[in-house]
Amino acid sequence: MKQAYFRSTLVVFWLSALSFGQYFLPLGNPLEEGLSAEGIDRVSTFLNQMVAEKQVPGSVAVVVRNGKVVFQQASGWADMETNEPMRMDHLFRMASMTKIITTVAALKLFEQGHFTMDTPLETFLPEFSNPVVFDSYNADTQTFNTHPAKNKILMKHVFTHTSGITYPAFVGEGKEGYDKAAIVQAFPKTNAKVTVAEELRKLAQLPLTHEPGESWTYGMNMDVLGRVIEVITGKSYPDFVREEIFKPLQMNRSYFGTPKKEWKNLAKVYTSSEEGIRPYEEKDLNTNLSTDKRASLDYYKAENTQVAFGGADMISCAQDYARFLQMLMNYGSLEGVRILSKKTVQMLETPLFDVQSSDRVASQHGPRVQAGLSVRVMQDELAKFQLISTGSYYWGGYFNTQFWMDRPEQLFYIVLTQYTPDPSEHNNKLKHLVWGSIAD
Repeated sequence: MKQAYFRSTLVVFWLSALSFGQYFLPLGNPLEEGLSAEGIDRVSTFLNQMVAEKQVPGSVAVVVRNGKVVFQQASGWADMETNEPMRMDHLFRMASMTKIITTVAALKLFEQGHFTMDTPLETFLPEFSNPVVFDSYNADTQTFNTHPAKNKILMKHVFTHTSGITYPAFVGEGKEGYDKAAIVQAFPKTNAKVTVAEELRKLAQLPLTHEPGESWTYGMNMDVLGRVIEVITGKSYPDFVREEIFKPLQMNRSYFGTPKKEWKNLAKVYTSSEEGIRPYEEKDLNTNLSTDKRASLDYYKAENTQVAFGGADMISCAQDYARFLQMLMNYGSLEGVRILSKKTVQMLETPLFDVQSSDRVASQHGPRVQAGLSVRVMQDELAKFQLISTGSYYWGGYFNTQFWMDRPEQLFYIVLTQYTPDPSEHNNKLKHLVWGSIAD
C-alpha cells in the first residue's frame, strides 16, 4: 500500500510537470532513470515543508539524470507580499553562478590559442603587473603594509581563484582599506557610468591576499576573465557570452540586462531577520557588498546591457541553466552544438590546485581546497562521508542559488532561491535528499 502511494504521488507530479510548458531538455520517468519513488517523495515533501515552516520564501528545484529531467518543482512564493506563487519559469539573479558561464566563455578563447594557462595576466591587463601581497593594515595612517609578490599572476591562477585577487566586500583583515577603494563588485546601477575596466584598474592597485598560486581566495577573478575576453575579442563581455553560449545553447531566457516584458517574472529577493523573512532592500545590498551606492538590485533593468560583471550579473532560469550543465555533462556539446572540447571540460572539473585556505567561503567544506576551473571539486575525505561521488563539483550564488554535478552518476541538480543569508541550510539539505533518492 505504501509503495502504491509513493508511485501515485510520483506519477501525479511527473505528469503535472508537463503543464509548465517547454522545458528544453527531455522529461524522463524518475523510476526508469534509477531513482526511488520514496526518495523523490522525500525531496518533494522537504521543499514544501521548508516553505510551510517559513524557512525559505520559495524555490525552484530541478534534477537531471541521464540527460532527462526526472524531478522539477516550484515551491512557495516568488513574492510573499502579493502572494505570487513560485513558478518553474521564474527568473532569478544567478549571482556567482554566473562564474562558470564566464569561465566557459574564456575557455573558448583558450582553446583557440589566445593564451595558455601559464600566460601572465598582465599580457592582457597591464595594470596587474608588479602585484604586491598584503601584510597588514595601519588604521591610523589608513595605509597597507605590503611586500612585492614573488610570482606573476598567471591565467591559471585567475581561473582557479588562486590569484590572491579578492572581493573587497568579503575580505577579513584590512577591510577598511579595501573598502576605501570604493569598487563596484557586481550589480551596476543603470546609468551609474560604471565600467568594468575602470573598476578592475582600481582593484589592481589593492594588495593580493596571498602569493599567486599558494592559497585560495574567493575574489573578482571571473570579472577579470570577462575583461580579458573584451581585450582579446574587441567585443563586450555580455555580447560575447550571448553569441557564444546563450544563442547556440538556446538559453533564450538568460540575460545581461533583462527585457522589460520579463521584469514581472523575476523572483523577489528576501533576507532573514529576527522578525523572520523580510524583503532584501537596497540598504542591505550597500551594507553587505560595500557597493558605494553605484549598484542596485534593479541592475537587471539595463536592457541588453554592454556592461556586466563576469562574476555575478546574469539573470536566468532553471531550464536554461540545465541546458548549460547538460552541455558540460556531455563533455562540451548539446544537440549537435559544440561549445568546448572534451579535453577542456575534463580540465575544468579536475582539481588543479590542492591548497590550504583561510578564506571564509572555503570554510564550509574545511580549509583544504581542491580547485578546478571556477569550481570546487570534492575529493577523498570531503566526499566519502557524503552521498556524492568523488570528483563531484559545485558552485553557488549570493542569493542562494546552487548547482552540483556528479559525473559518475550522470546526475546534476539545480536549486534556485532568492534568499540571503539562509540559516536553514536549505540547499545542502536538499542535495543530501536528492542523492539519497538514487536507487540504481
